Amino acid sequence: MKMKEIVIAVMLVLVINLGLDSCIATRDTTKINKVEMGMNKSDIRHLLGKPLFKNADETGEQWGYRKVVGEVIDAEEMLFVVTFDNDGKVVAYNSVKEFPPHRHP
Repeated sequence: MKMKEIVIAVMLVLVINLGLDSCIATRDTTKINKVEMGMNKSDIRHLLGKPLFKNADETGEQWGYRKVVGEVIDAEEMLFVVTFDNDGKVVAYNSVKEFPPHRHP
């Protein structure tokens, strides 16, 4: 494993551990259901809180939030990912089971 990959892995673990306040439980899906195309970053931050992670490149930025699906016994952890264009407007959002690759601007 390259040093850069190790540093990224360690940072991701720290972000996950520190980002527990970014948990969106299925009991509160009303917040997720309010996300709409064209919203800005401020709208999303106000609605969903501090993101668990941010990825950015030349095409825009993604913010990820921890999402727990299912009942306590059968709960499954997922990510709710919001994608912004270069103008800071929502152009996509979806739930994914795996963490996307971590990129730095």
